[in-house]
Amino acid sequence: MKRVITLLVATVLLFSVSTTVSPGARAAGQPRVLTVGHTTMLNGNFFSELWGNNTADIDVRSLLHEYPLVAQTQAGAYQLNRTVIREIDKEPEENGDVTYRVTLREGLKYSDGTPIDARDYLFSFLLLSSPQVRSMTGVTPSYGHIVGFEAYHDGMSEGISGLRLLDEQTFSLRIKSDYLPYFYEMAYININPYPISVLVPGAEVRDDGEGAYIHGEMTEEVLQETILGENGYLSHPMVTSGPYRLLTYDPEAHVAEFEINPYFIGNYEGQVPTIPRLRFREVKNQDIHRQLDRGQVDLVNKVVDGDVIDEGLALEREGVLSVSAYPRTGSAYLAIANERPITSSARVRQALAYCIDHDVLPRDFLKGHGEKVYGYYGLGQWMPEAVGEGMDQLPHYRLDLDKADQLLAADGWIYDENGEAYRKGEGGIRFRKAAGGKLEPLSLRMIVTTGNVAARMVFDMLQRNLEQIGGGIVAEEMPMTEALAQHYRQDQRDNDLLFIGTNFVYFFDPSNTYRLGEAYQGTINTSGLQDEKLAALASSVTKVPSMDREAFLEGWLKFQVYWAEVLPMIPLYSNIYYDLYTPDLSDYTPERYWNWGTAIIYATLNR
Repeated sequence: MKRVITLLVATVLLFSVSTTVSPGARAAGQPRVLTVGHTTMLNGNFFSELWGNNTADIDVRSLLHEYPLVAQTQAGAYQLNRTVIREIDKEPEENGDVTYRVTLREGLKYSDGTPIDARDYLFSFLLLSSPQVRSMTGVTPSYGHIVGFEAYHDGMSEGISGLRLLDEQTFSLRIKSDYLPYFYEMAYININPYPISVLVPGAEVRDDGEGAYIHGEMTEEVLQETILGENGYLSHPMVTSGPYRLLTYDPEAHVAEFEINPYFIGNYEGQVPTIPRLRFREVKNQDIHRQLDRGQVDLVNKVVDGDVIDEGLALEREGVLSVSAYPRTGSAYLAIANERPITSSARVRQALAYCIDHDVLPRDFLKGHGEKVYGYYGLGQWMPEAVGEGMDQLPHYRLDLDKADQLLAADGWIYDENGEAYRKGEGGIRFRKAAGGKLEPLSLRMIVTTGNVAARMVFDMLQRNLEQIGGGIVAEEMPMTEALAQHYRQDQRDNDLLFIGTNFVYFFDPSNTYRLGEAYQGTINTSGLQDEKLAALASSVTKVPSMDREAFLEGWLKFQVYWAEVLPMIPLYSNIYYDLYTPDLSDYTPERYWNWGTAIIYATLNR
């Protein structure tokens, strides 16, 4: 595997009401504002992944919610967050369950100065696991490991028996034996605190001896207003626990502004931010250097366009810009709606992979700042390098129209429009016989998001190459917000394909991503593929003893090999991210952290 990582790391789906930095923002006596640009537009999902996982929104959540029980560390591992936790004990139960007892440090506060205690962490589990939230999102959260979760989630119990409120600073969480062993076992207790006074006014967390529960009026109607209302917690979380607090969010301009949370006492290392204000907004690739030059933006995060990167590197050599490079923890894919009739076939998906020249995007779009990938991984993850030559077991797709034609014929696409034998090279669309003998054309629909150069390049390749083997494809252009609504099946999905990128979560666990059952389709299982073998392999990746890297890697590789065979998505590339920023931003090292929102609290703005 080509090691772009080593070479570049050695040197690792935003904003204000205005699109420019007002002169007053930099005038003497005014708060210093760092304007951050991102090529992905904010959706305004600043609360929970249950409503979607736009990468820009994820970054905002890291600014606003930052008292997790388990911290993501610089080294790609994790540890207890001792800023939050004073003591923790682990007790095995007779039936094989495990109970964690957590005692919090005193003095933790939300951004409005109200105290944070054990009830806040229990409330977060209870709220996100509630049948009311399930009804609102259609998504089951990943808390099935907690004893009593199902009864509560299904509305059969008032509380969760495996969650206990022991005193104001102490709670316990009991993990089912069925969910053990688990590679990230400590992460089972992890959650951020959310304010019950904002989300369920007048309610409180109680425990009468049979488990924690919410006492008060927590109805779906209440949550619709407090979470999804015009100024609800989803888009306007004004009481939070992170290094910054939200000042404003303009959902029309997709611009957010933040100031330091004065009650934040530090991350897992005790680090607090020094830059008084941040502004986060979208910036188009073609505007990046112009806006950096004019001071309209100070930092552009996750640049992938090769031309923009090359110009930035030239400006760095002249001392005009600073540049940080780091490998992406995710990849770009051709997402496939596997539940739709044509693309539900693995042979069709494989044929599509053979209709793409996989060298084009790394060469012509990334300009060499990235490389092809063959599975469900990113260059910035630790697993591909640790597996080494084992990565050669993954099938490598390349442009090969003969193989694509053979796969389609084997899948039954052997007729022309008259029901006669389809002959390659004679033009026209090929058909297969559907139920009742009706002829069905090989005709696909692809979303091409507005202004997305890479998406258009993929579509053009598919259109050109499918035409040669009897396939048809049409493009539907739409904004990213609408495309994501289809991808997460919040809207009806009537397209087969979508070019999209994803960044993998820190605790990589694909078990939910390919979980079977309608309850998991949508935000969690975005692919729509319900393959029993894939689901079992995905689950087995992390079902190994805690931090047993060898066992984890063995399961990870088996999952990757089968994933690449059935292709729920078509992997295209993983790239090197570049952050371009003003030289007066110092101590900014995004290569050491999970995202810019974490790195920025270590940085200093020298103006």
